[in-house]
Amino acid sequence: MITTGNWQEALEPIAKKNFFAGFKEVPAERDMLFDVVKSDKLTETYLELGDIGSMEEFTGSVPYDEVEQGYTMTITAREFAKGIQIQRKFARTDQLDIVKSLPKLLGLAARRRIASDVFYGYNNAFNTSITTIDGLQLCSSAHTSNNGGSTQSNYGTSAFSAVAVEATRILMKRFLTNRDQRFEVMPDMLLVPRELEEAAYELTASSGKVDTANNNRNFHQGKYKVLVADWLTDTTNWFLIDSELLKQFAVWNNLDDVEMKQDENFDGISAKYRAYMFYGFGFRDWRFVFGQEAA
Repeated sequence: MITTGNWQEALEPIAKKNFFAGFKEVPAERDMLFDVVKSDKLTETYLELGDIGSMEEFTGSVPYDEVEQGYTMTITAREFAKGIQIQRKFARTDQLDIVKSLPKLLGLAARRRIASDVFYGYNNAFNTSITTIDGLQLCSSAHTSNNGGSTQSNYGTSAFSAVAVEATRILMKRFLTNRDQRFEVMPDMLLVPRELEEAAYELTASSGKVDTANNNRNFHQGKYKVLVADWLTDTTNWFLIDSELLKQFAVWNNLDDVEMKQDENFDGISAKYRAYMFYGFGFRDWRFVFGQEAA
């Protein structure tokens, strides 16, 4: 029989086991879409460097260029928590093993929170709920420079197709630095919602040209990795990404991994369990991605 003195301790290993059964592990997409770094700061500050011009011919003296600071941005970490409280009487008389399953819900809640934040920037890429280093939305038609560079765009409205993917790739290859020098971009990843999975697979896996009776070779075959995300809320929006640049510009500052703790509510005669994590995320630059807000 579970007594008043030991019932919480008896539940503790079961609670922990079921919590992590629900959490499983950090969603793999986090490490694919962010540079995950350990941090001990509530707020991390990031500076944009101005570019320098191309190397010049040496004619007897070294030509020096100046590098100025560009935009500044901060990423502030936030704490997340959720708890449950189990009454002793309920635990004592539970005949359906409900108590064992309750901590699993905490694990699921933590996993859902991380997954929703991993894709938060893409679900809000076309509004200012989250901004990049120039203070504009992640995908904007008018990204600015405070180092004298031109206004640039990484935003479009094209529906997903072979023609649209190639047009987007060419637009990305024309990205410039904040001083209008050529910016080296190698788009190699498609991020699409589940509704575009079939179209993305056909585009990247077909040996023949997509949606035509011609026997032309498919230019896109094997050119892109495809990340299909159930967490993308729009069914038609899609993104072309340089996965190497993404690891430079998409930052996930991890202060505390998800943890579970327990305590006893002495007066309430109940056991309390809570999950907690502490992190911040953001985008230091926009030049790794081109977003298409398709109708």
